[in-house]
Amino acid sequence: MGKKVMKLFLDTMLRAAVIILAVAIVVMLVLLARTVSKSKKSDASDTGNKTSIVTEESDPSDPTFGGSGDAADSSDTSADDSSQDASTEDAGAGNSKSAKVVVLNASGVSGVAATWQTTLTADGYTSVDIGTYDNGDQSTTVIYTSDSYDVSGLVSLLGGAATADRSDIDSSVASDVDISGADIVVVIGVDNAANN
Repeated sequence: MGKKVMKLFLDTMLRAAVIILAVAIVVMLVLLARTVSKSKKSDASDTGNKTSIVTEESDPSDPTFGGSGDAADSSDTSADDSSQDASTEDAGAGNSKSAKVVVLNASGVSGVAATWQTTLTADGYTSVDIGTYDNGDQSTTVIYTSDSYDVSGLVSLLGGAATADRSDIDSSVASDVDISGADIVVVIGVDNAANN
């Protein structure tokens, strides 16, 4: 009789332990799901507010951080040309690379503005936001800027894009990004959808 009682007791304890472990696993899964859900929500809300920041610390042509002022030695003519383009742009009315730039996709091809944002950021533009042009597809790319910025380097980068006065574009042309505070607005047309 003592063995039966002991067996019954151990069997009951084993079942209780299994039930407790199952409940603990379910609770842990619920907590994990909540954490992942909160993390995804905060990532989604942060994605819309991201601003790319590029420092010039690693720029060998910037003498401020110990660079020589020359992007390359004299044997590399393509690098000399690009450093001359940059110095020409910097010496103009205003450095467009430090301006607030908004790139609007008017090409009808998804992802074009994001691709140009990456290109401009890699080229040294420090504040580039993107959005969609709401007034239909445009055949050509246009850079809207005031006279206070020299956009010759940007025109060259965009394959000879046309320029227009910043006041010629209204803030209502983009509903997904605020362009009212932008110094330069680039409307990417069909001509630059595949060029990047």
